[in-house]
Amino acid sequence: MKFLVLGATGRTGALFVKKALDQGHQIRALVRRAGAGVDPRAEIVVGDVTDAAVIATAARGRDAIISTLGVKSARETPTLITDMVRAVIESAKTSGVDRFFVVSAFGVGDSLAKASFLVGPLFRTVLKKTYADKAASEVLLRASDLKWTLEYPGALNDRGSARYTDVVLEDVEKLPIFPSTSRSNVADFLLRSAVEDTFIRRTVVVIDAK
Repeated sequence: MKFLVLGATGRTGALFVKKALDQGHQIRALVRRAGAGVDPRAEIVVGDVTDAAVIATAARGRDAIISTLGVKSARETPTLITDMVRAVIESAKTSGVDRFFVVSAFGVGDSLAKASFLVGPLFRTVLKKTYADKAASEVLLRASDLKWTLEYPGALNDRGSARYTDVVLEDVEKLPIFPSTSRSNVADFLLRSAVEDTFIRRTVVVIDAK
């Protein structure tokens, strides 16, 4: 497959890029500046991830757009994810690419009600601004015509690939008190669901299995 990746320089994005390239897929990475640390096998495009015209140009000829974009400072870029999602939705009108995978987070939106009494307060306080941006972006996404997939991992860790569970949000009944997901598993789920073309217009909770 041919992917356009947003957030390719982040730790999760870099893992997705490597996994995809290792399996023979093609990667085009949209980055903010030339010289960004991306796998040299990938094609690099420099531009703004919140600019619909830039995304449309970069997405042409791709099978899907993958976003592993993260926010370093909610104070400096409080609407980065919402602005990016809005741009991707707009870009599809000219690029024709309507398959979109987004890494969000468990605790966003309706998943907050499924969080344990220990981690729920963390989502409502420390991560409130970051999660509000993600939630707002997902309102736009669900109202769009895109064939989207939202991935909700738990707290990210750097352990290697291991077993994990992927359950559609509505079907989640019981989770660990502190849900955790390795970045490698996040990347694996993205690639597998893209190749298999599964979980269209679904939100999926991805958690490391014990």
